[in-house]
Amino acid sequence: HFICLPRLLMGILILMNKTPLTLHHGRQIAERLDSIGMHLSEFSFPNLYLFRGTHHYEFIETDNGHIFISGLTYDKKRYLMPMTRPSKLGEECFGDLKKLLSGGGWDFIFPIPEEWLDCFDEKDFERSFNPNDSDYLFFTEKFKTYPGKKMHKKKNLLNQFLRSYDSQIDPLGDTDLDAAGSLLEMWQETSPQELSASDYTQCLEALEMRSELNLTGAIIRADDKPAAFFLGEPLNEDTFTIHFAKADISYKGVYQFLFSRIASDFCPDYRYMNLEQDMGSEGLRKTKVSYRPDLMARKYRIAMKR
Repeated sequence: HFICLPRLLMGILILMNKTPLTLHHGRQIAERLDSIGMHLSEFSFPNLYLFRGTHHYEFIETDNGHIFISGLTYDKKRYLMPMTRPSKLGEECFGDLKKLLSGGGWDFIFPIPEEWLDCFDEKDFERSFNPNDSDYLFFTEKFKTYPGKKMHKKKNLLNQFLRSYDSQIDPLGDTDLDAAGSLLEMWQETSPQELSASDYTQCLEALEMRSELNLTGAIIRADDKPAAFFLGEPLNEDTFTIHFAKADISYKGVYQFLFSRIASDFCPDYRYMNLEQDMGSEGLRKTKVSYRPDLMARKYRIAMKR
């Protein structure tokens, strides 16, 4: 159905069709995100789809045929996500975006990478960012061997795992789903996060829908027992993102082994591995910082000046 927003630029109304995000929108969104080629984790249809409940994602199409995603940040702010690089939006599309913002239903445009800031004139827009939104990016090469003094502890843990277990990693197949599900259950039981605050539900759905969502996955076995798994995908030509990485931490060094093998076996030709944001979780922040991020990718919030 089409909705009229009553308060817009210069009194002009904008018609739009707003519907909850579904799998049906996949091809339309994926084509646009692929053409953007962005390294930020939100620019992925699987990510949008799997977290559609958490962020209340909606698909918006204006009467001019321009598409946006409506979402809710972790700190409960409403935003619009562009499906085209701002430099290529065109006057009509940029006009639709301004009109939607002026309607009062959204607080800002998000996520905007630093490379796009010049597209928003500071006379009309103001920018801000929440550090909890920033993605952690790492050189893929670093994860292969954990070189240097700063990564010495990680390398020791990797070597300890290699010495202690007869290990193997295999692409995640249908016959591995029960094992991966059991690992996920174990991870949730030992996680400091309550079920309602963790990504357990999204990860379970990702396992079940990995083929439909074109996700890459693998499972690790230590002494023939399931020890860890991951699910991820390329974001662009330079960046591979890890959406989910779950392990049985009773196998010391299992995460270091998992990340090393992801880097060497599943994304060796990508410059960066994106481990996504910490969402303000102190535990997640401490873990991700311990791997010495090579780039913190800020996600700006762009609001119209009133």
